[in-house]
Amino acid sequence: MKKVLFGLLTLVCAVACQAAPPLVYNGDTLAWNYSWKKTQCGTLNIDNNIIEVSGIACSRVTPGYIWMQSDETVKYIIATDEKGEDRACKVKFTKSIRWDWEDMSGGVYEGTNYLLIGAFGDNEETDGNYSIVYFEEPAIDPVNTPEVTVTPQQIKYVYPDGKKHNNEALMYDNRENMIYIITKVYYDVCQVFRIPFRLDYGDETQTLEYVCDLGQKSDLGSGSKPYKGFHLVTAADISPDGKYILIKNHNNIVSTYCWVLYWVRYDGESVADAIMNRPPQPIKAYNTTEWQGEAICWLDDDTFYTTSDADHENNDSSDYPPIYKFTRKWGEGVETVQAPNENHLIMQGNVVYVQSPNGLYTLDGRRVQ
Repeated sequence: MKKVLFGLLTLVCAVACQAAPPLVYNGDTLAWNYSWKKTQCGTLNIDNNIIEVSGIACSRVTPGYIWMQSDETVKYIIATDEKGEDRACKVKFTKSIRWDWEDMSGGVYEGTNYLLIGAFGDNEETDGNYSIVYFEEPAIDPVNTPEVTVTPQQIKYVYPDGKKHNNEALMYDNRENMIYIITKVYYDVCQVFRIPFRLDYGDETQTLEYVCDLGQKSDLGSGSKPYKGFHLVTAADISPDGKYILIKNHNNIVSTYCWVLYWVRYDGESVADAIMNRPPQPIKAYNTTEWQGEAICWLDDDTFYTTSDADHENNDSSDYPPIYKFTRKWGEGVETVQAPNENHLIMQGNVVYVQSPNGLYTLDGRRVQ
């Protein structure tokens, strides 16, 4: 056993020495998470109007499909499989709602599955007319009901600081029945807010609760401008069981500023506590340029998707938004060696730990987080 462990640690350290320079977040040096494999599973070429995909959510009512929305002036959403080859359903709305849709999330409330759309984009920070649109998720029947019409409801809100903010990230927590909203800020710190999901808000405007900053005045790389904090947040999601949190950003110019940050949430913790109590792990498989990448969603604990816009920079009409699939590599590679109870090894700094669904442990079994 000692011989095997020594060989394993040698391999882990060798890989770590070749890894990219560490990222700094809120004063903490972050270790890359190598536990994920990225593949392009599809291309969205079924609807020429859905070209700027700003939000996706895996269907919980009809598994196997992904809901998608655009932040263009398209006033409907579609469902497709992960290949993006067939439009299984189109959802239209019975009434007009604010169109600048920037993210989508699915969630369960009192036993019913809902889809939530963040109608809160405000690039110039001059609008102030923000809302979260929601409706019961319809079943998907591509043959008999390829088009569905629903009546949406909305939660209107303002920010506790009285200011206007641009947003592109929305996530829903099934444990707390809580909606989280993250601002999108250029070259500065993004902020997290929240509001409980309820069905009785009506037309009354609500005030969000401030949660925290994402990486206060932290340097996540060097560049021509001061990159403070985890800026340009474009999407977020929480796994259906509430165990895992993803928050992503994008930068269309420099790929080293594109990250998906990953948190493990422990039993009894709120999402806010998980984000504030521990530094995240940037997912190495994502650290590549994804043009205007603005969407992310969990399928389950071991799978999530991202997608992005077509590459308009080349003005190539044959380009369509790619669909990327990330799968957890249990038992593959060095950083994710199979261990009992679905545990795997990670490195933080020069120290090797065992990451399990229940927490972070030293190699001799002492819990450290």
